[in-house]
Amino acid sequence: MAPILLFCLSSSDSEGDEKIVRRRLRERSNPLDLSNKAFLKRFPLTKDAFSYLLEKLNLKQADAKAVPPFFQLAVTLSLLASGGYQHNVGSDYLVGMCQSTVSKLTSYVVAEMERKLCAEFICFEPDDSQSFIYFLVIGCVDGTHIGLEKPIANEHMYFNRKGYHSINSMIICDHTYKILAINCQYGAAAHDSFVWKHSDQRRDLEDGFQQIRHRNSWILGDSGYLPTHMSG
Repeated sequence: MAPILLFCLSSSDSEGDEKIVRRRLRERSNPLDLSNKAFLKRFPLTKDAFSYLLEKLNLKQADAKAVPPFFQLAVTLSLLASGGYQHNVGSDYLVGMCQSTVSKLTSYVVAEMERKLCAEFICFEPDDSQSFIYFLVIGCVDGTHIGLEKPIANEHMYFNRKGYHSINSMIICDHTYKILAINCQYGAAAHDSFVWKHSDQRRDLEDGFQQIRHRNSWILGDSGYLPTHMSG
């Protein structure tokens, strides 16, 4: 990897000086110099996939000329992958951006992804004629806590991390907000991943996958759920 030159700013440095430093950091940075493993962990795409996505998006934005498209995509993927704060992502030595710039660019890039990629690669309703569709999103899953009075039996199984008793209810809905399934079998002490792992919905989807009825189908969920998919 090429050597990285880091700059230290004192409290007396002006905002203009900070912009210069960030620009110099980007000029001296090349994320493609990372190893394939490190690049995948950071962004997380392979270098070939990153290059393909960059070409596909063809990013252009009049008020972001100071930030090349490469770094616009890099900071967006880094933020989406980490789930962290915009300031921390922007302060990464590989991208060097202030929080407001990170916010502006990620909003722009995500909108471009939705406009240029979603219609081509994501489908919400099966259509045999659309063989080019990469992902069939059949629903989204998440959990919500429904409060209840302190149970008499197995009280500890219903006590959640926020300090009250509840049921961890797993809900699956489609893109029209129609509820497809509800699972209220477990108390709040059960993690989202546990509820999903032991649900009839997961078993039904896996059976469909094994019988080639639900190949290339996805249910989207946050990091609280196991990264289970059924792509074939």
